[in-house]
Amino acid sequence: MRSTRSARAIVYRPAMHSLTHVQIEPTTRCNFTCSFCCGRYMEQQDISVAQFQAVLQAAPDLAHIELQGEGESLMHPHFFEMAQAARARGIKVSLISNGSYLNPQSVTQLLDLGIEKISISLESAESETFRRIRGGKLEKVVRGVTELMTQRRARGASKPVVAFSITVLKETQEHLEGILRLYQELGLDGGITLQPLQTMPTYVQNYPETLRQQLLSDEEVNDLWVQFYAHRGIRKIQRDKQRTGVQGFFDELMGGFHAGKRSCPWLEQGLYVNNQGQASACCMIKDTQTYGLGRVGTDSMEQILNKREQLRTELAQGQIPKPCEGCELARFATMTRGQLLLFGMRGMWRRMSPKRLWRQLRRRGNKTLPPSGPQGRLPTGTPEDAQRPRVSLPLAQ
Repeated sequence: MRSTRSARAIVYRPAMHSLTHVQIEPTTRCNFTCSFCCGRYMEQQDISVAQFQAVLQAAPDLAHIELQGEGESLMHPHFFEMAQAARARGIKVSLISNGSYLNPQSVTQLLDLGIEKISISLESAESETFRRIRGGKLEKVVRGVTELMTQRRARGASKPVVAFSITVLKETQEHLEGILRLYQELGLDGGITLQPLQTMPTYVQNYPETLRQQLLSDEEVNDLWVQFYAHRGIRKIQRDKQRTGVQGFFDELMGGFHAGKRSCPWLEQGLYVNNQGQASACCMIKDTQTYGLGRVGTDSMEQILNKREQLRTELAQGQIPKPCEGCELARFATMTRGQLLLFGMRGMWRRMSPKRLWRQLRRRGNKTLPPSGPQGRLPTGTPEDAQRPRVSLPLAQ
């Protein structure tokens, strides 16, 4: 987005219909049972190879794809076939995984493909907490990541770089230090990303009451970002990541984002395509019936990008589009300079305030999450609770 500001008006220059980064959802199926994941409330379905090929064909300028959606990507029976089709065209491939499908065979295939980056999702490095939230075993994930790093080093390869992608719940705000220790112990090099427990309406509508209690307050979210950007250990991790010279999908896509600029990288050059081929403006927009941009292979890419352009223009005017409500990117994109300055000053004060330090001490004295529900999930109420996930899956072995 480019704009020329004057005292009287803002003149917006039309953006090119750029499409270089597409996130494609291989599946909504998953062997974990995180109750905050949209995929646990969706129809369990894989994208067809034909639909995947249609996405590649519709985007001739595609440079990087993220093969991940609301399920575990490596469960797709044709994951490696799809990744190979993208690599054959010179398209970079990255993914987020829960790590449970990393074994000697899958690791070898991932290394052979030249995947750019693999991010491992987690909320805690404590085994019991991990199991309560995810319904899986941290030990198995650690074994898989260790296998990946061991094979990569044996080859002398520089990629995939391996990262941690962390969702922060109210009860896991103080678990960051343990995750950083695990990151160092495993010798990872892909960096750290944080995401507060999602507050967008299409996510929250599925949350059971016990999970809604895990939502961070606005103050806690602001504290989280201050901690993230001010933390000495995280700053070193991010510097080391830059030195690898390898960038994942989101590293590239978000590299040009600047708070207060009234623009979003997704609306400039990205797209999300779910496992049915439905396109939306970004990976956080799940209501494709209301906010979908069209179906790739049925609707032309020009039609889809024209609808994306409408959202881009609305954001450029300082208005958060309806599909983007609750998005942290949109919130920061529309902040004024004064709001950003005030945010930074308040954040540093909260970080050093006696009240916050006392709250930290109290949290550290009571880290335990509520008792787990079925399959190790956070509790979801009674068996008749309409908010429970529609699938019940076995624990990873």
